[in-house]
Amino acid sequence: MKRTLIILFYLSYNVAMSQSFIGDWYGNVQNANGQLPAEMHLKQATSNSIEGQLIVQANGAKDSYVLKGNTNANSANGTLTYKDGTVFNFSMELSSGKVKQQISYNGQVILQGEFGRQAVTNNTTTAASKADGLYRDPKLVGKWTNKENYSSSGGFYGGSSSAIILNADGTIDDGGSRSYVSGPNSAGSSEGGGNKMIAEAKAAGARWFTKGNIFYWRLTVNGKVTDIANSKYYIEKGALLLTDLKTGKKLLYYKN
Repeated sequence: MKRTLIILFYLSYNVAMSQSFIGDWYGNVQNANGQLPAEMHLKQATSNSIEGQLIVQANGAKDSYVLKGNTNANSANGTLTYKDGTVFNFSMELSSGKVKQQISYNGQVILQGEFGRQAVTNNTTTAASKADGLYRDPKLVGKWTNKENYSSSGGFYGGSSSAIILNADGTIDDGGSRSYVSGPNSAGSSEGGGNKMIAEAKAAGARWFTKGNIFYWRLTVNGKVTDIANSKYYIEKGALLLTDLKTGKKLLYYKN
């Protein structure tokens, strides 16, 4: 009898802990650009796991993610799966009746959220309107490197590489460059940065986003917002192929 009571107490304790996340939550998720209204609807899956939906509103549309996770006291972690099969990771902490959440992709935190039991207020909606509401393919986030090799009949050969960093908030950074040359009697290498395109994009305050398989830049010039379609992109097995829409030039990048 005593053993049965201990088991029942253990099970009820775990159920209580997971149930603390159960129900409807309302709030927002935030990146560097601002906030987006969001809501979570969670239910108990097993004694120490939860499942449900995360719904994020952006640019007048709602994106839904399937949430599955494990709970441990007042914390939870697991996955968020988008309709195209992309899988994100999340972690959550419950404190003082609020849930704080972090969402990451490939080890990089891309969104942070805070939720309460009450529906989103007008203040949250106003803050959300400051966000650009642009979709960015999460598969593009990270550091990408382009490599080129060459050789000559005289026994010389060499190569160069340059990297770009596409951040989750739409900004871009210089990932550095490297070049080397080798021949019958000499060899050398150098490293650096200073990518002109990246410098110009940062100076102009440009932010990248995607529609379909098209990579865009958004610029604000003299108070006017302009969206520029830059290139087609295709990703497969860690390789990114960019095709310039104007010139047709192709560049192949690999994810670091």
